[in-house]
This record gives sequence, C-alpha cells and structure tokens, in this order.
Amino acid sequence: MSGTSRRALLGAGLLVGAGTLSACGGPADSVCLEGDQPLDSGGGLSIPFVGSETHLRSEPQLGLLGLAVSPDGTRVAAHEWWHRRALSESETAGTTIWDTATGEIVTRFDDTMTGAIAWHPQDDLIATAGELAIHLTRPDGEVLWTLGGHAESDSLRSRTIRDLAFSPEGDQLASLSTDGTVRLWTLAEGSCTTAPVLPFRSGTPMALAYTLDGSQIAVAVQGQGAELWDARTGERVAALESCSQDAVGLAPDGQGRIILGIGEEGGLQQASPGSGCASGIESGISVPEYIAAGPEGRIAVSGGESERLELWHAGLAGHERIDLPESVPDIGAPGELGRTAWGPDGILYAVTRWWGVVTWNGQEWAPLEMP
Repeated sequence: MSGTSRRALLGAGLLVGAGTLSACGGPADSVCLEGDQPLDSGGGLSIPFVGSETHLRSEPQLGLLGLAVSPDGTRVAAHEWWHRRALSESETAGTTIWDTATGEIVTRFDDTMTGAIAWHPQDDLIATAGELAIHLTRPDGEVLWTLGGHAESDSLRSRTIRDLAFSPEGDQLASLSTDGTVRLWTLAEGSCTTAPVLPFRSGTPMALAYTLDGSQIAVAVQGQGAELWDARTGERVAALESCSQDAVGLAPDGQGRIILGIGEEGGLQQASPGSGCASGIESGISVPEYIAAGPEGRIAVSGGESERLELWHAGLAGHERIDLPESVPDIGAPGELGRTAWGPDGILYAVTRWWGVVTWNGQEWAPLEMP
C-alpha cells in the first residue's frame, strides 16, 4: 500500500460486506469507512470493571491482548489501558509505539484501543483493535480506515477483537472476535473492501493465523478444535483431525506446521493441514492462549495471566521456563504475562499488565519506557 493514494469509497464512504447478510439470520455486514470514523455502537471502547483495586489501577498498566513488532524490528506497539486517562494518570489511552533500540516511546495515540494489534508485512501500517472497531493506521497516528461489523457486548458477556493477522502478502486482513465471527477485508492499491465473514455457530474462536502461502486461515475454536478456512471464498475447508476440542491458542511454526495451545489440558499440539494433530505435549502454562513463532522455529508460549513463559525449541523438542521478576517495584504486584512477539533479531517482546513491555535477550528481562 506504500506510495499509493487512498481512494474514495463508493456509496458515500461505505461498502457492504460480502459475508452472510444479517437479514438472512447470519452475522451482521462488515464495513470499511475512510478515515477515523465513529461506529454506531461505540467505536471500539471497552470499559472494564473498576472495583476495590482502584489504587492498583491508578498505576501504569497495559492490556494483555495487544503486541506487535514491526517487520524491520525497529518498533513495537502495545495498548495503554483506558483507565489511566480516566483517572488523570495520562493524557492518552490506547496504542503506544516504542523505539526498540532505545526503549523510548516515540508515538502515543488517544484511540482507546485495548484489543489485538498487527503490523503490515510490507507497508508501514498497523491494525489496532478494540471491542468493535479496527483502525488501519500509519505509525504517526493517521487513521486511513475504520473497519467495523463485530457485535457489541451484551449484558451476559464482554466481547473484544482478540486477534488480528495480515496475510503474508499483506493484501488481506483477518480479525477474530469473541462475538463468534472472523471477518476479512481486502487491501489493495490504497483501497479497502469487505470480504466474506466466517461464522462459527458453535464454539468460541480464540486465535487465527494464515498458512504460509496465505491461501487458508487456521482458527483455534474453543469447544470445537482447529479448523481451516479458505481465505478467498470464506468457506470452511476442514477440521484438523485428532486435535483437542479445547483449542485456545494457535500459531504457524514457520515450517509448514501449526502449534495449538490446549486450555483444558494445559498442553500443546503440533498439527499439519494434511495429516491433523499429533499427540499432545504437557505445558507448564495452564492456559496457553498466546503462541508466537520466532527465528529457527522457536516457540514462545504464555497465557492465563501467568507470571512465566515457556520457550520451546523447533518441533517442540524441549523447552525452558522463564519467570518474570517477583513483583513490580513500588506496586508489589506480579507481572502477569500476556501476548509475546519476536523481533527479526531473535529478541522476544512480551506485554505484561504491570511491568509494561519487556524484552528477553536470552539472558535477562529489560523493561521499555512506561507510558
């Protein structure tokens, strides 16, 4: 998308999604809106409960779902939680970008996003998500597109867009929400158009990833297992055989296989699109919902707001467990690891609720500047 001018959208800036129409009883239509546009049902702000621990919540804190490293490894993005601005602890709430060489903050958006983040593989563009909205944004804060269609929270459960992924060529974006849908958008020549909606009528989609060639999307569905969907037609291709039904995390290992995190068993499974899942391997992470593949096939596993992560060798052939420091200075709270992401140089980045963004260089943890 670099070097191309943005095109005006047909129909007064709105394109109707190509997925199942809500009038037919399926999920609501997706939309692409040019620029930073509010959505009718709230624009992506998710407000968590603030109770008796408000004294802790007034300290710096980041959301656990959002973390992404730029393809060249020079920047990392995460989400500053909304309450800091509400409690006058910060002038902004939402996406924050750091310089990885210095650890200093270079940009802060006041976009209230608290969900997943993805960095475009070729263009200097990031996708940031909240509960409802997704922004396609330049790292300087210019919002090119607002994407919508995911359902808002109801009185029974909270919802959020918990995973985002660009296709390997960067011409498609997939978003996964706990509303039970995966939505696709086509990105080409500076334009955004909607693509099929993948509805999940049973189970809860938890994580997604494109296959190496970008032709299919693998989805971990808690209550169903792992499924493959055609990235162009939006049709379900197959369920991966012999996979646990309690799939909560998923990532490609860079070698043509998929690594699944299994919540009920606290384990991991290797899967191949052609041959299904191998036997499970026990993990020390009770809810291995965040899985990131790094250089040389290494795998980082975290989740369940645990205070440790596991680093696995290629092919899940052995691992080491790495603890965060016991507590945060002046707070006394545990770190609570969320999502992890690898830089191209092999540095591992992790987002924690209290420490902020921290890096693991193979020897020690180092924190980046806090918002």
